[in-house]
Amino acid sequence: MDGFRAAVNGYFDVEDQLTRYLQQRAAEGFTAEREAKRAIDSWREFEARRERVREGFLSGIGGLPDRPDDLVVETTGVLTRDGYTIELLTFESHPDFHVTANCYVPEGDGPHPGVLFLCGHIDAAKADPLNQRACIELARNGFVVLAVDPVCQGERTQYRDAETDDPLVGSAGGAFAHCYAGQQCFYAGANLARYMIHDARCALDYLERRPDVDDDCIGVTGTSGGGVQTAYLALVDDRIDAAAPCCSITEREEWLRTGKRIDAEQLIHGAIPLGINYDDFVTAMAPRPVCIGAAASDEYFPIEGVYETVERAQRVYDLYDAQERVDLVVADETHCSVYELGDGIFEWFCDTLGDTEYVPHDELSIVDAADLQCTPEGSVGAAYPDERTINDLLHEYVAEQYPSAGTSPAVDDREVDAARLRQTLVERLDLDRKAPDPYPRYVRESEAAGLNVEHVWFKIEREPDIVCTGVLVTDRDVSARSPAVVCSERGTEALPERSDDIASLAAEYGTVFVFDPRGVGAVRNRSIPIPTWVDDYYGIYGTEFKLAYDALLLGESLFGMRVYDVLRAVEFLVEETGCGEVSLVGEEVGAYHALYAAAVDERVGTVDLRGLGPSFHDMATSREYSYDPRLTVFDVIRDCDVPHLLAALDDRNLQVERSAER
Repeated sequence: MDGFRAAVNGYFDVEDQLTRYLQQRAAEGFTAEREAKRAIDSWREFEARRERVREGFLSGIGGLPDRPDDLVVETTGVLTRDGYTIELLTFESHPDFHVTANCYVPEGDGPHPGVLFLCGHIDAAKADPLNQRACIELARNGFVVLAVDPVCQGERTQYRDAETDDPLVGSAGGAFAHCYAGQQCFYAGANLARYMIHDARCALDYLERRPDVDDDCIGVTGTSGGGVQTAYLALVDDRIDAAAPCCSITEREEWLRTGKRIDAEQLIHGAIPLGINYDDFVTAMAPRPVCIGAAASDEYFPIEGVYETVERAQRVYDLYDAQERVDLVVADETHCSVYELGDGIFEWFCDTLGDTEYVPHDELSIVDAADLQCTPEGSVGAAYPDERTINDLLHEYVAEQYPSAGTSPAVDDREVDAARLRQTLVERLDLDRKAPDPYPRYVRESEAAGLNVEHVWFKIEREPDIVCTGVLVTDRDVSARSPAVVCSERGTEALPERSDDIASLAAEYGTVFVFDPRGVGAVRNRSIPIPTWVDDYYGIYGTEFKLAYDALLLGESLFGMRVYDVLRAVEFLVEETGCGEVSLVGEEVGAYHALYAAAVDERVGTVDLRGLGPSFHDMATSREYSYDPRLTVFDVIRDCDVPHLLAALDDRNLQVERSAER
């Protein structure tokens, strides 16, 4: 029993169909965004929109935690250097959740201007030599600079092997850990950014309260992930007097065309239909001064998008007669640090916030990373016996937001309203899109061992197109009273090695339709070889990760799209067989698709779940879980998690079978 040959047996080129589909869907949002922004002709209209953007952003990340009234700060050491000192600090952004930071303090009583320095994705974070040099350059020019370790970096690592200290989820300067924790946040309808922004705001609290800092002259800067944090802080915190996000700003459509990935904290759910683009973070500062640092050959943030963002920002600042307060520094570099961008950023800070003209320093002597440690062993986990993890904070968030999630009260009390749940799923997963006439094409037919085998494909969406495929297998000796759609991880691609399994299913159900939803089996998207150091199609930063993240930017999910596809397969099988009731057989990841489709479609009479994994609540709150980008979905644990669905199916008296293995 064979699957499909290339390009759906030569009928349709599907190798890039998911990429094309997502880009075309996004293009509609980008067009609406441009039209809305071009229509703004007064600062009042702009500020009304800015407030909507801020509200949409905060909603998309799950809001921000309350900052502590009395920030607990401990100075663990002081290094005396030539012209400045370095104070080694820790503070608790949450109870028993420590942030490590180095504060570079220039000579003199001050008050000095202050700069919050936010680190990008690099393991050493605040201790990185280039980050040190940037902080020293600012300190030697009269700034108090606070450099902070982001969560999962520097002294704040989260996922390490207790014996070897090796990273458990990859490294890439903390980026893998951010995406690992970020997936859990998505399940809870939140974003890792809420915790990173909160840490930065607490750092800002400390900086502005220092007696040697002028709290009317506080700036923020950072590159890459630190630049993204800078941009976020510019949107949500009005205390910032000047912001310089570096190697972190472009235009979203330009970025989308490249095939690049973004990190979990950069992914704002529904950003494209909400019209939230990179320029919105820049113009959030208006009319306060802002400077964009960019690399001409940045491999992550296209330079064309940088210039478009600057043009958009200048149009907004012109509404305040303040166009000169938008600056741009471009270095002839690839993706790089603040220090490598050159003197332009430092000169801008001196001109904007400083008291004297910028003086460059050629000799900047750094210190060993161990000397900058704020904890004895360079680890907050080792330093504080009761130290909590990012997972602990997320578990607390889930318990506060959804106190009944994970406890399955619906299963115990039979309180799930199947009709209400169905409507919730339709809305949450966008399942009510009008389906076109499928016009199924039967492209190959064969007989083997008493089985009829037909290869079929049809369109389930138009403009943009989505093609799905399936193999219809019928046992001529069995009445198809309840034919089955089979949803498996590899779909028809695995048919050659699963012929006996499929024949057994056909003997059980009469007719089975081995189905390929979008991106699976014969319609799998080609591998997108960016970044070049990732070769796992289903790993963090792999192709499936990229496509799933792009779907979330649209306010949808690839998971939900595949549930929609399974519903179309149910319709096809009903029409094909004339039976009023069908079954679903789901295996592993496909078991989730089958379960969610069964909860929506009342024509499903039986669902066989083989190898169904844990609930989304369990994945969101477990210290370690099995990461799978195919299960990337937003805000499911509140009221449409696995236990809710199983209870609803029980309420419908739908037969559910579960087994540990397929």
